[in-house]
Amino acid sequence: MLNIGAFTFNYDHVEDRILLIGNLNNKQPRIDFWLTRKLVLCLLEAAKGLVEKTSEDIANLPEQQKSQMAQFHHEQAQHELDVEPEDEVEAQSGGLLYRLDISNQADRYKLIFFDVQDEPLASSILSYQELHQVLYLLHRGAKALDWGVDDELFGAPETHRVLQ
Repeated sequence: MLNIGAFTFNYDHVEDRILLIGNLNNKQPRIDFWLTRKLVLCLLEAAKGLVEKTSEDIANLPEQQKSQMAQFHHEQAQHELDVEPEDEVEAQSGGLLYRLDISNQADRYKLIFFDVQDEPLASSILSYQELHQVLYLLHRGAKALDWGVDDELFGAPETHRVLQ
């Protein structure tokens, strides 16, 4: 299974998808995945519960304060994000990302990327801050592609969305 040490995101208006490129410029083997609207919206929605349950700072707060603290952590991680603008990047035989599993252990998050055949193709280990940064880039892509997400990932009140 390939290890992803660096992420690049390209928001493709023609495909109406997000292109996730693993290891574009870090001299490790490159892997590309297309992320659909449905998958990204499900990930962003699930991220709220994941962050609230796995962060001790948030888990111990009263319910009404959890989303505000998660949004605060999210914004702090954005300020630490070191984004290097890339030229327009073309997909290299990128397949559709079928599933993304995220598990947590000892303040680290393991992401496992699955293809349509439900085979794990790649994985990545992220810190809490790096998880927030990846979520930020996915959220930014969903906003850029006009997928109907709220301006704030964690701070907005919960709404029920119909996925198409």
